[in-house]
Amino acid sequence: MATHSTLSTGNYIFGMFFTKIVRLLQRKNRAKKLGITFNRVANFNLPDHLIVRQTRQKVNLPAEKGMDGEFIEVLLDDCYGVDRLSKSLIKIIDIGANVGLFPIAARNRFPQAIIHAYEANPNLEKYLKHQSQIANFEYFMEAVGAQDGKVILDIREVSGKTRSTVSDNGDIPMVSFRRAIDRIGGRVDLAKVDCEGAEWLLFEDRDAWQLVQNLSLEYHLWYGHSHAETRQVIKNLGFKIDKQIPIDKWYGLILASRSLSH
Repeated sequence: MATHSTLSTGNYIFGMFFTKIVRLLQRKNRAKKLGITFNRVANFNLPDHLIVRQTRQKVNLPAEKGMDGEFIEVLLDDCYGVDRLSKSLIKIIDIGANVGLFPIAARNRFPQAIIHAYEANPNLEKYLKHQSQIANFEYFMEAVGAQDGKVILDIREVSGKTRSTVSDNGDIPMVSFRRAIDRIGGRVDLAKVDCEGAEWLLFEDRDAWQLVQNLSLEYHLWYGHSHAETRQVIKNLGFKIDKQIPIDKWYGLILASRSLSH
């Protein structure tokens, strides 16, 4: 006779197996829509062509450490949750665009959208420029903060880990979050934010956030913040949190939407 412990262990193992199968099938399905194949992470190579706007297009991606994982997360796992949102979204801001993977996902999901992408790292402009041409979005080689200014970049080997520090001595321009919103027309249907800790500057402008309807956020905790604190900050900005995924002690994901009560 099986013990309760044995049953619990069996259920856990089955649950883990089922989750892996579902994720694999989702990856294969999204890969097929992009015109590529996916078998498993171990033998996945970055593609040089993707279906973007229903047309097979050449993409330009750097062969840097971690880019394959980034591709899988953004385009095959939909980590920023674009599939959960209505295709009718019109105004989208990407803060921390890196090489333009999210704008590709956004363009395929929201064919009529105006997409503005912000990236502070000048080394990535050639990739963003190429992706902007195939996915029809506008990009700005600027950081985004609480106010206009300048930043100094700490550029890492993995470009997605590059961090910025606000400084009058910086050589990279920074625009205020409100100015970025004004540029796209004064309201935002979706803000995707993944800017390696600079999101805490953006949270300072509560009024600007009232103009944002949906939020896809990768948040970072290396300044002494916590998962619970981040959740509360987002709720205080007037959002209803649809999903929070604490990934480890350093960062997590939040998908949120504007609460009707606010």
